Formats: sequence, C-alpha cells, structure tokens
Amino acid sequence: MNWNNRQSWLLILTGAYCVISVMMNYLCMKPMSFGTSCVWMDGGLLISWMVFLISNVLVEAYDKPTAVQVTGIATVLTLMVSILGLIEVHLPTLPQYAQQAEHFAYIFSNGPRTIISSAIAFYVGNVVNISVIAKLRSSNQGGRFTFWSRAVVSTIIGQIVDNTLFQVLAFAPIGWSLYEMLWHDIWSAIGISVLFETIVEAAFVPLITLPLTRHIQSLDKDKQI
Repeated sequence: MNWNNRQSWLLILTGAYCVISVMMNYLCMKPMSFGTSCVWMDGGLLISWMVFLISNVLVEAYDKPTAVQVTGIATVLTLMVSILGLIEVHLPTLPQYAQQAEHFAYIFSNGPRTIISSAIAFYVGNVVNISVIAKLRSSNQGGRFTFWSRAVVSTIIGQIVDNTLFQVLAFAPIGWSLYEMLWHDIWSAIGISVLFETIVEAAFVPLITLPLTRHIQSLDKDKQI
C-alpha cells in the first residue's frame, strides 16, 4: 500500500466507509437507555459519526461526485448484506443448532421496513451532508467558513435528516412491524443522536479530519484547503 498515493487513500476511505455502514445497520437494533426510562440513542451511534467524518474528508480532499459515489456503493453493499442476512435467517438448520439459529435471527432478522428505511435514511442523510459541505466550500469567499465550521454545520444538517428519516420510517408506531417505538422515544433518540454525533464530529475535526485531508491534499499540490 502506497501511503503517498491519492488513489490508495481513496480505496482505504471507501473500504472503511462501507464496513462502518454495514456495522451501523446491526448495531442500531439495540436501543440504549443508560439506566433511564427513555431511549437515549441506538447502538449504531457509537460509529455512525465516522461515516460523516469520512464524507467530509472525501469532499474536501477529492470532490462532491466522488463522495456521492462512495455513499452509493456503501448503500448498495449495506442493502445486499441485510437481504442476505434476512434470507439466511429463514433457511433451515439442524435441531441441535436451533438455539444458535435463534440468536443469529435476533441480529439479522431486520424486516423489509427496517432495511428499506435504513437505506433511504443513510443515502439521503449523507448526500445532504456532502451537498452542504460542498456548497459551503464553493461559496467560501473571504474565508467566511472555516474547515471546522463547514464540517460541523454539514454534520448537524445531515444528521438531522438521517436520524429523523430512519427513526420515523423504521420505528414509528403505526402497526407495520414488530420493532416499533413510542413517539417520545423516537424524538428522544433523534435529538440525543444529533447532539452526540455533532459534538464528537466537532471534537475530531482538528484531530483526524483536518490532518488527514491536508495529507491527502498535499499529494496534489494544485488542491488547497
């Protein structure tokens, strides 16, 4: 692996983006309350901020079309894994492995509603994030928007869209699936998720996003932050 090659970094970021996207789809099935009476966030929140971090690097170090293409690849891959997992749940197994199959089903039994909701929310939320940061970058005359402010503003807007679409489409209590949540838990999860992801993103911009972007841009002297 050539660490001083822009294409190598693009492959690394694309691979990480796709792996994190697939993992998010299953970690989100665990609601976390932290000993309180309401749902604070879902398990996918532990790594979901990484997707937006990578998106920001892709837009800043490459361009908007590249970032959108990577998002599309990750969305298709996540859909494929979810569908394959659902198919595997319904395939027969030997009686002596029934308990193992039951545990497997708990993780991979995302229904069509959850699978479709996740894909829609993921793609739309990330494209919104990418579009906002690209727009702020292109209109940055006079240095009104710093790298940090572009990343944070785009994350706030993108996360609001992503979390709202997913929580409402997947878990709204309308009688379409077994895995539904109360409305107050949905709004609580959305608000806390957006707040948490924004704070984490803001903290990691100077530690990871900016240094990594600068390194990749340094490999192409014609591109500047």
